[in-house]
Amino acid sequence: MAVPRLVRRFFAAGPPARDRALAGRLMRVIFGCYVVVAVGLTALQMLVAYRAASQRLQDDVAALQRTFSPGIEDAMWRYNGEVLRGILTGMREIPAVVGVEVLDEAGGRVQAIGTVTDASGRIWHIGGQEAAPSVARSFGTPFSRTFPIVHIDGNGRRYPIGSWTVHSDDSIAIEQVKNTLYVILINSAIKSVMLWFIFYLVIRTMVGRPLGQIRDYLARIDADTLAAPPLTIEAGGRNELHALAGALNTMRDRLRCAFEENAALMRDLREMNATLQDRIAERTRDLETLAHTDLLTGLFNRRKLDEALAEAAERACSSGTPLALILGDVDNFKAVNDRYGHTIGDQVLVAFAALLRDAVRPSDILGRWGGEEFMLLCPVTDLSAAAAIAERLRQRVEATALPEVGPRTCSFGVAVLAPGESTDSLVARADAALYRCKRNGRNRVEASAGLQPEVEMPERAA
Repeated sequence: MAVPRLVRRFFAAGPPARDRALAGRLMRVIFGCYVVVAVGLTALQMLVAYRAASQRLQDDVAALQRTFSPGIEDAMWRYNGEVLRGILTGMREIPAVVGVEVLDEAGGRVQAIGTVTDASGRIWHIGGQEAAPSVARSFGTPFSRTFPIVHIDGNGRRYPIGSWTVHSDDSIAIEQVKNTLYVILINSAIKSVMLWFIFYLVIRTMVGRPLGQIRDYLARIDADTLAAPPLTIEAGGRNELHALAGALNTMRDRLRCAFEENAALMRDLREMNATLQDRIAERTRDLETLAHTDLLTGLFNRRKLDEALAEAAERACSSGTPLALILGDVDNFKAVNDRYGHTIGDQVLVAFAALLRDAVRPSDILGRWGGEEFMLLCPVTDLSAAAAIAERLRQRVEATALPEVGPRTCSFGVAVLAPGESTDSLVARADAALYRCKRNGRNRVEASAGLQPEVEMPERAA
């Protein structure tokens, strides 16, 4: 039952989709060539069989002379029409004979029976003594054999008394080999159908299925599936398709190794890039810090103080809050450098900066303005509060022993930003207040009460 179902499914749906490619075309080409050869050989075989049957028919007609010529000669010599008619009727029963006619010496018809063809090619059907035209055969070619009727007397003399003709047709040969031709056709048809299924099964198993597996495998493979199991061809034996599968597996392994190497390289590059970015960011922060930091004390440098002062002044103007500026200076610092050297002088400045850093508020901005001079910006601080901060710093410095030099004193000038005043004017007023401290004996705090006309101040002594 499995074979009929396979036949019905095959002719109903045709070959599978994967066999419509190379395997299907290969099967059609091979089977087409086979059909052409099979049809040619079948036609040749049928032609040979027909020729053999036709030749046997010719031989059978020729053999009638030996059998019936003596009887016909005797009946004609004796003018015995009944015997002659009986002989002709018997001959008509032979399958190879379609008609027989007997002519006299002058060519006149003595007797005839069956279907005969005259000299003009007309076909006559003769039954008894009557003759009627017969319809030409649609298949087959009529032919005839004529034999002389000669009487030999006792002395051996020959007397020609006429002739008799046997009419036949090639269609009789076809009828004789018809069954053989049927067998040949059925045999060829069965072999063609069986070979078709053999071709289909073999090509599908050995070519179509492996190619389909290779196609599906290549369609699924990508960077994420390179680690999948290798391609295995489900076909018996070893052939070029197995070699192709092996080459594909080798290529897959190389690609997987290449992808893994590329992935590792990309990870290394990303790590290196992240490291470089971190280093660049760190170096950028260091450079920004260096750009805004005094290298000796670690406080903001003058550049940063200028920026911070401008920003603080802008905020104070927009918000309407006070902004105080304090300038501090170590008293008699030149004497420290002269007596102890610049190295001790730098240590004194570092200690002084640390003392100020620890004493200011978190909201205040402290930096080194230049030399031994320091600036403190106090947002949202009026003049009295700023003076109090400066006094507290002065007292703390006075009570603290600095490295190598012991306790020292410092002076502070205080000023508050007036409405519409520039930052340069604010710094100049705080500097003028600091100058008054130096002039009035040092170790004190002086405040600038308000805007005053700018006067040229002599260089103050340390």
